[in-house]
Amino acid sequence: MSQQNTENNQTSDEIVQIFLLRGLARESRHWGEFLNDLESAYRARGKSLRIESIDLPGCGRHSEMRSSATVEASAEFARSKMKDILAREAREGVRPATHRRLVAISLGGMIGSAWLDMYPGDFHSAVLINSSFRGFSKPYDRLRWESWWRIPSVLSEPDIETREKKILDWISNRADRRNDVLKDWLHIQQTRPVSAANIILQLTAASRFTAPARIATPLLVLASRGDRMVNVKCSEAISERYSAPIHIHPTAGHDLPLDAGPWVATMISEW
Repeated sequence: MSQQNTENNQTSDEIVQIFLLRGLARESRHWGEFLNDLESAYRARGKSLRIESIDLPGCGRHSEMRSSATVEASAEFARSKMKDILAREAREGVRPATHRRLVAISLGGMIGSAWLDMYPGDFHSAVLINSSFRGFSKPYDRLRWESWWRIPSVLSEPDIETREKKILDWISNRADRRNDVLKDWLHIQQTRPVSAANIILQLTAASRFTAPARIATPLLVLASRGDRMVNVKCSEAISERYSAPIHIHPTAGHDLPLDAGPWVATMISEW
């Protein structure tokens, strides 16, 4: 299990533990340098930090599995992995965190909202990034109408490098980082590929999901004005519905932690 820890030489007694959930067809390694951005932001505030990234069925460490047919089932799976982590910490005598926070992006935000609804005591706070919920926003805002053609183009692309390049061109606005990021993403897909069937299952689960009417856990919403996949109106609708504060980056794409990692980490650590 990938874990990062910044507890050494910290001045605060508070220990923040962040659990990360990625989006459609992405896994823990897609967080990339954002883990370091989080560490730096919390260290600057004198806070101890533990980071855990949970992979969904069909992705990452669980790429051999069939993806869940519903968002709720994915939430149950993710929760079981968190419980495994906490049980391991207890066995090893690790000091319990004083604040447990969920950070979830895109499809991960839907799964996170279901998790918060079903088990409101699991987290002290949560951050939803560039997500969208049925009933909160129009279908053509949840997936921008000018981008609908991209999904069959990606799913039908047999060449891994071309497929990953299409995805990266769609969800990132940082042309200066394309080559380096593409190399990393190719390695991820070559070592733990996500099947087209599992992508379709995840898309189907997302399209059928109905968000909870209320979430008791304190929420922060982060969004990108330059998101070419999901209209920023969707995050604004989530913020309004749940009375959650929202911060919007002016230029980043859908993968906000990739395009503006230090900004996202600062928003999360200062909240």
